[in-house]
Amino acid sequence: MKKYLLLTLVLFVLVVGYAKTPKDTLVIAGNTGIFTTLDPAACYEGFAIQIVRAAYAGLTKLQVVDGVITPVPDLAERWEVSPDGTIWTFYLRDGLMFSNGDPLTAEDVVFSFKRVLTIRKSPAWLFEMLGLTAENMNETIVAVDGRTVVLKTKPMAPNILLSVIAPPWGGIVNKKVVLANEIDGDLGESYLQDKSVDAGAGPYVILGWKRNEVVTMTANPRYWAGSVRIKNIVIRDVPEESTQFLLVQKGDVDVAWNITTEQAAQLRDNPLPNVRLVTTLSQTSEYLGMNAGWGPLADERVRLAIKYAIDYDAIINNVMRGFAVLNQNFVPIGYFGYVEMNPYKRDLEKAKQLLAEAGYLDGFEVELLIAPYDFRKNEAVVIQSNLADINIKVNITIMPASEMYAKYRRQGHQLVLAGWPPDYPDVDNLAKAFANYRVKQLAWRNMWYDDYAADLAEKAGIEQDPEKRAQLYKELQEYWIYKSPFVMLYQTINFWAVSKDVLHFEEACQGYPMIFDFIKIEKQ
Repeated sequence: MKKYLLLTLVLFVLVVGYAKTPKDTLVIAGNTGIFTTLDPAACYEGFAIQIVRAAYAGLTKLQVVDGVITPVPDLAERWEVSPDGTIWTFYLRDGLMFSNGDPLTAEDVVFSFKRVLTIRKSPAWLFEMLGLTAENMNETIVAVDGRTVVLKTKPMAPNILLSVIAPPWGGIVNKKVVLANEIDGDLGESYLQDKSVDAGAGPYVILGWKRNEVVTMTANPRYWAGSVRIKNIVIRDVPEESTQFLLVQKGDVDVAWNITTEQAAQLRDNPLPNVRLVTTLSQTSEYLGMNAGWGPLADERVRLAIKYAIDYDAIINNVMRGFAVLNQNFVPIGYFGYVEMNPYKRDLEKAKQLLAEAGYLDGFEVELLIAPYDFRKNEAVVIQSNLADINIKVNITIMPASEMYAKYRRQGHQLVLAGWPPDYPDVDNLAKAFANYRVKQLAWRNMWYDDYAADLAEKAGIEQDPEKRAQLYKELQEYWIYKSPFVMLYQTINFWAVSKDVLHFEEACQGYPMIFDFIKIEKQ
């Protein structure tokens, strides 16, 4: 513990002193002001999740395999599942330890999963989706012996459960340490919100998070998979993107985490000698939602006309400055089951023909809801201009995000611009949202009550055979892309400004934000 405190002090001096970053230390400038906690049972913010993933190991972990985000063994060396996908038996590796040397056992796994359900913060719904609840957890989450854990779940495809129980939310905590630091029955929340000392088994230890200043991490000497290349990680709180960009150019930090689209384009178009732009495909999709229960939009031909009227290239190249890719599917590129289908391009004659067939050759007037973000305003203007070419007058209404989404959730919109980042990296998450109105997410909000699509989504979600499951999702995508009330505009690209002294950042960020693998990084 004294060693950790000393290292924290040294790193803090390094940060405040704006020193040249040491070879064994990765210094990141990022906006940590949005963090609320670094507790794996409660954390839900994108950047904070990456810190939690580095500090806590799980039964499985997420990894890009042949271009697809895939759950692979981590603390569990293997597992078995019953034919109906409801009884899971996980076998832990031998000799696992937490960072303080305490043995990691099946009891810690059971405690960690029950803790997520008991605390019941943002991640709890994912475990409840599996069929694990605070009410049934004593029967559904069981330690058979020191190295064997059994989970009893709802029927589901294996990839769903194996993805959900990976860190951050499936991160295993040290039961003994957590309970020793419990305050007023909080199950260690106050302790784990800003540190993981003695409590985690991931490749790094969170030494501390000083709010609005710095997060410090150091290598876990007892990480089961061996030593890491970067020994220390320092994340400086730098809210302003322009300051982050300046610091990485000066060499005061190794990575600027939150640069703007304009800064990324500047770095791409005018490369610097000491800083490079690193990009990776995100899983977030931008879409235009059409309320299929409202007026002209109830006609499938009108919705198709809108899909053919939009200039997708203009939005990607001009609004997003090229930091997006065309994907007109609800399944992100890089997910199991993805089928490449981009049938729509700007075709005004076809759009007008479809409107004429639907009886709207003279067009109509429609409201488009957006939140007050610059890129959404710019997208809305492009869409407004595009639809004017087929006599559809679009009135743009800008609302605070909270008000806009409240109206959207109660089906009060006509058109809406929004994005959708998956919660877990399986196509099931997207199929439920975009195709199954019964779960009351996006399909329901847009009043698309299509039983064929909903049935396919549900059937694929419990199919145990990967090949049969992929075929079901192929059928769903081929149906959905023409029938649904969604115009999928693009899939986003994430980007960072990175010192040229940092190696393998490209590999580390593959799969972000579902994955960021600090252990792949080294410096020269």
